[in-house]
Amino acid sequence: MRPTYLIARRYAFSRQNRHRNTSIRIALGLAICLFSINLVLAFMQALQSNQFEDIRMYESFDIQIPLASNSLEQGEELAMKLGALDSVDAAFLFSDIPVLVASKNGKTIAGRLRALQSEGKFAKNIRVFRGTLFQSGMISSSYIHSADIGLGENVTVTLLKKGKQATVVPVQRDLTVGALFYTSLYEFDDSTFLTDLDTLYSLNSEASLFLGLYSDADLADVKKAIGEIDNTLEPITWKEANASLYGAMELEQSMMELLLFIMIVVIVLHIRNSSKRLLLAKQREIAMLRSMGFRLRQLQRIFILQAFYVAFVGLALGIFLSYLGVWIYPSVSVLLNSSLAQSLVLTIRPLRLCILVVTILSFSMLAAYFGTRRILKVDIMEMFIHEEVQ
Repeated sequence: MRPTYLIARRYAFSRQNRHRNTSIRIALGLAICLFSINLVLAFMQALQSNQFEDIRMYESFDIQIPLASNSLEQGEELAMKLGALDSVDAAFLFSDIPVLVASKNGKTIAGRLRALQSEGKFAKNIRVFRGTLFQSGMISSSYIHSADIGLGENVTVTLLKKGKQATVVPVQRDLTVGALFYTSLYEFDDSTFLTDLDTLYSLNSEASLFLGLYSDADLADVKKAIGEIDNTLEPITWKEANASLYGAMELEQSMMELLLFIMIVVIVLHIRNSSKRLLLAKQREIAMLRSMGFRLRQLQRIFILQAFYVAFVGLALGIFLSYLGVWIYPSVSVLLNSSLAQSLVLTIRPLRLCILVVTILSFSMLAAYFGTRRILKVDIMEMFIHEEVQ
């Protein structure tokens, strides 16, 4: 058995092996393929994770509950009850109304006016560029619009209210910009103006009132706990509130899986063709070993082990490069953030990595098995005479 392992190692990367460069190229090809797969998947997963986290933080929160009444007193009482739950980190009131905001220079921005009690993750992560958020009688604008809407400027807010003779009538009111803010969610900044609840209800006293919740617990359990307090409430999770976007992300995840499968197919073809060329290049050595008395099973074992050594070294290098890329990414992310406009935390899923490694090793050994099986059927003299047997 020992000569079998020694010969397999020699045929893999020994300096005495005249086909050593071919083995190195196969190993490098596997390393680059594995590195590419891991890095692409890590980036895609990080982008999705960031998008969902921002949506949960700024847009729809972890859970939102539409309230039957727009009474702030009743809403605050319910928020205190739900906020006392162990599974709830923060509970607060909020409301949205569609508005048109016109600046002095004639720029008109269509969006929404959101009023909320800034608590939990929202309060911790929203950034104020200038001014003070949620001042009574004022609105806050995104830094994105700072070229048209500056701090302290008066803007005209147009909204729709129920009328006596018409279903809805447009109403205008001049408000002062009390702060400029920014978040990591561009869509939120581009379409949202902030104010306090009293100011919003002074503009439209019939606006619907909602309760927002932050929770790191299982949202199904949180909904069950809410139902025990008041079974008339209808909690909506962030996935349900953003069903179309979540479905699109699920489709994107499926496409990622398809991309992974295609890349595996490319790797398998690379392994098959490279192994075939390597075996054909060694056919005279195979004939020599057969003439020296090596049995067919021993020869087959030698080349299967050789394929294992080459694939193992390539995959080990690929794993090293993958984790190295994830490790050094924070150091170069400052340069990339200017184009990505967000900070990503890259991770590699060990289970998926193990499946990839086992799959590639298995295909490498299978390619060697079937390749040697075909070559070993050829007569020894044919191996010596022909450059490549058919």
